[in-house]
Amino acid sequence: MDEEQFKKWLTAGSIAKRALEEGAKTIRPGVKVLDVCEKVESIIVELGGKPAFPCNLSINSEAAHYSPKIGDDKVIPEGAIVKLDLGAQVDGYLSDTAVTVVLDDKYAKLAEASREALEVAIKTVRPGVSISDVGRAIERVIKSYGYRPIRNLGGHMLRRYELHAGVFVPNVGERVPGRFARDQVFAIEPFSTDGLGEVVEGKEVTIYSLRNPSVKGLTEEEKKVLEAVKSRFTTLPFSERWLKDLAPPDELRRVLASLTRKGALRDYPILMEVKGGMVSQFEHTIVVVDGGVVITTGDVVVK
Repeated sequence: MDEEQFKKWLTAGSIAKRALEEGAKTIRPGVKVLDVCEKVESIIVELGGKPAFPCNLSINSEAAHYSPKIGDDKVIPEGAIVKLDLGAQVDGYLSDTAVTVVLDDKYAKLAEASREALEVAIKTVRPGVSISDVGRAIERVIKSYGYRPIRNLGGHMLRRYELHAGVFVPNVGERVPGRFARDQVFAIEPFSTDGLGEVVEGKEVTIYSLRNPSVKGLTEEEKKVLEAVKSRFTTLPFSERWLKDLAPPDELRRVLASLTRKGALRDYPILMEVKGGMVSQFEHTIVVVDGGVVITTGDVVVK
């Protein structure tokens, strides 16, 4: 990684950090999810970046992937536990960060379990450390609070224009291959729950990404949408909101669903805790350096 590349990773992280801080301040009962997410995404653009993926605002037993649709009227309920998950990109260099906002003190301990697990996990990372060691550290902290880590969610490596770059960082102490190495970039994201510790896919889909740009047999409408996806987002996830200039909402959704069925797009259903448990999440993006890490979405170098 050269100096210019490192600077772009840092810039993407700094933008996401500021957007997260401002977005978290807007989370309160009665506020529209759409308003929070559009504010966050606009801040990212104002600061000179682009969203790395659609802003997620997942509430209570929703663990991830709830991003508002066009005209979404969903509001944040009283007494909720809310996960704000966002990222920025600068020339394809990415960041991914999340915070949990509790609107009822009874969820404060659950949120703290994820926050401390993230802190301990980041302190564990340095060149040569086994990826499995981070999962063990996360699981140990979360269980010490009396909760369960979500075993089928976890962190991930990032590369330029690749949000999930093939290396998974578990939130449990399972054996996985690989060790951290200098100049690698990862998002570390512990999820805690008072449920069973597993997520399943819900029926609703609000996020898509490009899967196969060469699919044949498309209609003219589908070709138009697919070309827009390729030119605007490359391989990164996107929201229907970002394509609303192409067609009315119902027509656009029909085309997106068809492109998904034909294999041109990949969809990301909302992820729900399997037993309806409440979920908390904290996340940072890190660059592995000699002796420790740089937290691009935070304030410190950990060595």
